[in-house]
Amino acid sequence: MPRLLLLGLGLALIVGVWFFREPLRQQIRESATLANDAPTPENVSDMIEQAADPRAALLAAWNSGKIVHREVAIRSLSRINPAPQELPPEFESILLTAALDPDMNVRETAIGILRERKHPALAALASEQLKDPDQQIRLLGLNYLKAASAGVGVPFAAALLDDPDIAVLGMSLKLLENWSGEEFGAKLRDTVQVENKTSGLREFQSEGVSKTKAAAENAKAWWAEHQKEFSPVKLQVPAEAYTARRPVPAPDFQLHALDGKLVRLSDLRGKVVLMNFWTTWCTACVGEMPALVALQKKYGDKLVIIGVSLDYVPDRHGHIGGHAAVEEQKHREGDHEDHEANAAALKRVREKVARTAKARNINYPVLLDEHNEVGGRYNGGELPTTVIVDAEGNVRRRFVGTRGMAVFDAMIAEASSPPSLTPGTAPTDRKSWESFLKPTGL
Repeated sequence: MPRLLLLGLGLALIVGVWFFREPLRQQIRESATLANDAPTPENVSDMIEQAADPRAALLAAWNSGKIVHREVAIRSLSRINPAPQELPPEFESILLTAALDPDMNVRETAIGILRERKHPALAALASEQLKDPDQQIRLLGLNYLKAASAGVGVPFAAALLDDPDIAVLGMSLKLLENWSGEEFGAKLRDTVQVENKTSGLREFQSEGVSKTKAAAENAKAWWAEHQKEFSPVKLQVPAEAYTARRPVPAPDFQLHALDGKLVRLSDLRGKVVLMNFWTTWCTACVGEMPALVALQKKYGDKLVIIGVSLDYVPDRHGHIGGHAAVEEQKHREGDHEDHEANAAALKRVREKVARTAKARNINYPVLLDEHNEVGGRYNGGELPTTVIVDAEGNVRRRFVGTRGMAVFDAMIAEASSPPSLTPGTAPTDRKSWESFLKPTGL
């Protein structure tokens, strides 16, 4: 009798597993994806969309605090809850906080969704971007103020007529022209950057800079005459955009540097860390290195800069570090199982990284991310990607593209202070900007 009972229980278990195999499989996949620090964005997207409850899966991905998961979650929000469906309170909370997120990719996506939905907080959140020390975020704010009325937009654009960045100044001028109907002599083509063939960086042309500054003087004269016609604008950022924010923990890792030393992120706790993801074949990455070298000289042991080489990660053509893929090389050499060929190819990549580091006088550790372990965790494939981590081990900035010394100084100062839980107060006149951009706390 006991044997029959056990047999019956066994059969019932098998039948139960058979009928519930798909939900179990989905649950296992969701748990594995959420536990993975470096899944592909496609894996996270599939996990959310194929979940029994996509909304719950999206929230779980966002609340994981992991960089790849968060980026995919915010991108998935419009698909899971398309307009004109009303936003659930938890989704609205995500959008409000994401509009001021330390990850610029998340921030851009969130503000775009708020615009699509004509959210009443859009103008306030867009204006908040104008107070940021990063010129790319100020440009983002201006872009989403375009649809504002003249009464709202003109005072904000006028406040940027002393902006230190020419692109921000140029867009402010064009918006002022659109709102006022005046012509100040501003041309957006004068603020288009051209790649410097030597450094690889994109730079403004001196003639365009002169024209833009001259147009700004004309606009200042107009504003001095007409400012009294515009009432002060007070846009209220929802308090939840700040109070609902949660830290974004920087995923720990360990990698070997070019000199063979093992570097662990957790060992650097207590200091601000700047991680720069780059490759030897990325001209903008290499062009940015002098600024990073200067930063390291300036801050010494008060700042840790780490260059993470992703040369080992194949590009979209399957090439590694500017060389043909290892498998292609082995095929040409006629030995598909030759581990020596594999090691030789990887050695060539390492030598290329070392040559670049030496040629550029890099004075900070260069780590070799052979298996994209760190690049995957920080979604560093779009180059150059920079991540700034504070002394407590939380991500305070993540962005793509190059930045100048003044912006880096401001970001380092920001990471050296407690996170703000109130609207920003970054000034927009030139003298105040110069003071604001000076590093403090280091």
